Amino acid sequence: MVWMVLTAWMLSNVAWADSNKPLVLSSIMPLQLIVQKVGGDAVTAELLAPATVSPHDFQLRPSDVQRVRSADLVFWVGPMLETYLQKLLRKQDNATAFYPDLKINEDPHVWMDADEVQSIGRRVARLLSDRIPSRGAYFHANAARFSSEFRQYDKELRADIDRSERRPYLLLHDGFSRFERHYGLPAGEMVMSRSDRLPGARHIVELRARLQAGEFSCVFREPQYAPAMLNALVAGLDIPVIEIDPLGANISPNMSSGMGLAKDGAGKKEGADGFLGLYRQLGQAFLACFDR
Repeated sequence: MVWMVLTAWMLSNVAWADSNKPLVLSSIMPLQLIVQKVGGDAVTAELLAPATVSPHDFQLRPSDVQRVRSADLVFWVGPMLETYLQKLLRKQDNATAFYPDLKINEDPHVWMDADEVQSIGRRVARLLSDRIPSRGAYFHANAARFSSEFRQYDKELRADIDRSERRPYLLLHDGFSRFERHYGLPAGEMVMSRSDRLPGARHIVELRARLQAGEFSCVFREPQYAPAMLNALVAGLDIPVIEIDPLGANISPNMSSGMGLAKDGAGKKEGADGFLGLYRQLGQAFLACFDR
């Protein structure tokens, strides 16, 4: 009888602890993955816009508006990326834009810049510590571990890229300039001059002629965009088409990656490919293109 009472007491305390975790809602999966890594088991990290949809195309539903309003914290990049959130979050005191002052000519895909990634991790740790001061050491330890592991991969990837032949490539849109600049890559040619603008017929004809002439080592496709346009562009051509996933549509937050969280009582590891998994597939996609 005693053990039954004790078990019920323990379960009730677990349920109480879970219900008191702050709910952190991130606009895009790259931010959510960093929150999961830094927040660990002390927060509930949820995603607003599915990673299968470009932030440039996502539209809020009434249920999404309610989620934003009821979350304890809302993290987003800023109005240059998630334009659909600008009006809604203007009056929300639970929201933090990590890059509110980006200019029109600045690439808002900040999570593809290795230096900014580490800055975001530290910022998340500070914001979560402000919310739960008693877990501050835990959050900062997780952020430090995340930064260390990420720097190690960044170093390895830079060495791999430096050993590769950097050949011209064709991207769907202009969201990779920060990644290219960080690793000293030549800017890729784009199918779409802007993320929200479809290419004209003349541009498609010109690109197809250049593909036929062998100007590009590969073409990158993205799961956030319908394949019809790209399929028509490369139809009948002997050109490698490599998937690159800037938002993590194919990254599971529940797969083991060996990237452990700082221990805190239960000593659990984050069971996620996580952000490093997302960033690693970016690097591997470019290397696959160069090594052909």
